[in-house]
Amino acid sequence: MKRSEMPLPLLRRCGCISLQSGCYILCILSTLACLVNIAVGAWHLPRHWEREPEDNLISMSMVMFSSLSAISNLVALYGIIMRRPSKLQLSVVFNTVFIFCIFLVAIVTCLFRLDDFFKQPANIALVIFLLLSGAMYSIYYLAMINSLYRIMKMAYGEESAIPI
Repeated sequence: MKRSEMPLPLLRRCGCISLQSGCYILCILSTLACLVNIAVGAWHLPRHWEREPEDNLISMSMVMFSSLSAISNLVALYGIIMRRPSKLQLSVVFNTVFIFCIFLVAIVTCLFRLDDFFKQPANIALVIFLLLSGAMYSIYYLAMINSLYRIMKMAYGEESAIPI
């Protein structure tokens, strides 16, 4: 029986620039976004006397997953610069998990800690828009890095244990 697989999209360009340059820019932007997220989460940590213990746990989780995602972005950046497809593969696999965890923490924060903020419909629309925008950016980022990985893998002939 022939196995039919639906491959992930293979993109050749990142907008109007080359795929490698676009991935380089996306890695830098994602790393900066993670650093901002770490700074915001760390800013709230010392205020433990004004907050509930659950809020500190949410801040610590956000700092932890953002730190791990930033490291994964730096590994992808290293893979792009040094032309190492295995580093890109590693980054895609781990960053997918870390981004998913970051979104879970954001959703938990929205559901349990923003009661006063959600009293106005405009704020609900803003949160939904920001979550969807972040999700679309993350999907685009992962698709671009995965495309560059697949192109590098074809060019350098490296085999891997994980078929992405």
